[in-house]
Amino acid sequence: MMRSGRVTLLLAGVLAASAGRGQTADAPPPPGWYSTGGLSYVMAAGNSSASSLGFKAEAKRLWPRATFTFTLAGVRAEAGDAARRAVGVPDNFQIETGPRVLKAEKYNAAAAFDRRVTDRFGWTVGAEYDRDRFSGLDSRTLGLAGVSYLFANRKEFMFKSGLAATITHQSEVVPDPSTKDTFAGLRLSADAERKLGANGTYVGGLAVDENLQDTADLRVRFGNALAVSMNKRLAVQLGLLLLYDHQPSLVALPLFDPAGSPLGLTVAARAATLDTTFTASVVVSFAPRAATP
Repeated sequence: MMRSGRVTLLLAGVLAASAGRGQTADAPPPPGWYSTGGLSYVMAAGNSSASSLGFKAEAKRLWPRATFTFTLAGVRAEAGDAARRAVGVPDNFQIETGPRVLKAEKYNAAAAFDRRVTDRFGWTVGAEYDRDRFSGLDSRTLGLAGVSYLFANRKEFMFKSGLAATITHQSEVVPDPSTKDTFAGLRLSADAERKLGANGTYVGGLAVDENLQDTADLRVRFGNALAVSMNKRLAVQLGLLLLYDHQPSLVALPLFDPAGSPLGLTVAARAATLDTTFTASVVVSFAPRAATP
């Protein structure tokens, strides 16, 4: 899998070669604190029993030549298994609600500090935390340090890319003796923001992580959000998150016989390589009314 590492370095070289093509940047927004928060919740009761919660919050501090960003996101879903069941004998039974079972749960937190050396070139340091036990990941902590380049910084369009060295430590639900829990890596990233008409905004972020000690361990995170503003503070937002892991963790799966009856045993198998999360939420935004020193 050395090819994936070479592709990562090639993409970084192409982006760096394009450095001089950006247009003149617009004046930056005023310094100060900016924040956004989105929440979605769905519940069903009665003949069916299920609930899901999704949230995402971002706080950003802008200075004339630096930016600090902190984000927190999560998804949790539960369902009755079964929603209703009869307990007793055929001619004498009671209707009960089945036990609540966790069906999905994933969390992510990230913090980053960016400092511009010139109007376009800068350096960045950051840290991330992920937890998704359904994909076999009990926890993953990542630290990074690298450089970034701002290709476009206009009111209607922003695009920047980065290249960083990373160090990762992870704990898996089912230990895998063939992988290392701590390893060094390389990250290629790209972030874009595009205004769509008077009220629409698209925000996208791509991060490609390569394990330099095992190049078969390639991970991709591609986040997308499309928001339509209702007023200065409220917006409706659709989000799509794609997580690809070329070498996913092990998960414990219940074992059934060919007739479909449970055997009371579990086996270790690889999780799916692609996770997809779609969200629809209402977002609240706050920005400084005047420049904050």
